[in-house]
Amino acid sequence: MSITSHKIFVQKRNLISLPRDIREQLNINEGDVLDVRMADNKIIIEPMKLVPSTQAYFWSETTQNDMLEAKNDVDSGNVREFNTINEFLDGIKQ
Repeated sequence: MSITSHKIFVQKRNLISLPRDIREQLNINEGDVLDVRMADNKIIIEPMKLVPSTQAYFWSETTQNDMLEAKNDVDSGNVREFNTINEFLDGIKQ
């Protein structure tokens, strides 16, 4: 990752403009949400992608860990096949 420096000016009403090459590289468009924070006397601006509340559970640490565990099980062949719904229901009771 190469670091490019830009000099920008604070405009009226304390507005700043992000340089075009940065907006294009990070796919930042009008209306997007940016997280702005300070760390070690520096301003950090990070693009955010909002997730609908109905899908937020999927991005929780617990769900992501469960998905990784399931992927590892499938990749290692640690799976079972069921021919009927009753076999499946009996299998999950065990």
